Amino acid sequence: MKPERLFNLIVGVTLLTIGIIALAGNVFLTTKAWKIWPAVVILIGIGLTIPGFFGISRRGLGSFFIPGIPVIVTGAILLYASLTNHWDVWAVAWTLEILGLALGFALATVFMRVPALAIPAFIIGINGAMLAFCAATGLWQSWAILWPIEFLAVGLGLLALGLANHSAGVKTAASILFTIAGGGFFISAFVSTFNNTILKFAAPVMLLVTGVLLTGTFLLNKSPEIPTVAEQPLQDA
Repeated sequence: MKPERLFNLIVGVTLLTIGIIALAGNVFLTTKAWKIWPAVVILIGIGLTIPGFFGISRRGLGSFFIPGIPVIVTGAILLYASLTNHWDVWAVAWTLEILGLALGFALATVFMRVPALAIPAFIIGINGAMLAFCAATGLWQSWAILWPIEFLAVGLGLLALGLANHSAGVKTAASILFTIAGGGFFISAFVSTFNNTILKFAAPVMLLVTGVLLTGTFLLNKSPEIPTVAEQPLQDA
């Protein structure tokens, strides 16, 4: 190609690109369509998440849920804030990032078929739920009453692992943690009686939940009795 023709092509493509960008920019500025820019973040998150659904055939791809879901959640929060101009939503919505990460671990557990990932899924998810409650209500002092929930979170993860692997030992470890959590909630139940907020009901409710989990774990861990075969006397030939 002759140099002058190559020069004309480069200049033409450059001017065409600048023109498209300028026109799109003016349209976006005039119509305020630029406010949907967080949609790009959502699309990136979707792009990260899609490979995870192929984890059924290739287990390693399921790990894409772990970064993908939080990115989608981030994009959704940004989109809401941009369209409504309520950027103060981050004062509460940041906790959704933690819940999104927990959901990513939960999906990775299923699609990767790695039950051990249920442990961080429960720990992150329950802590995220607690943080969301505190951020929404402003009752950050609830940690002084509901601190045994940390033992409960680990226990739930171990219980899921034990059920998936049919491991009586892991389920026993889960029941031990449930017992510790129950003891903590038992103490907190007395402390919460002097609280005049909704927290006075939190510890007793969690005590009931822990009792249900302990009972369920006992029933799941109970091995069926093996029937014995009665010995028959040997007959002489």
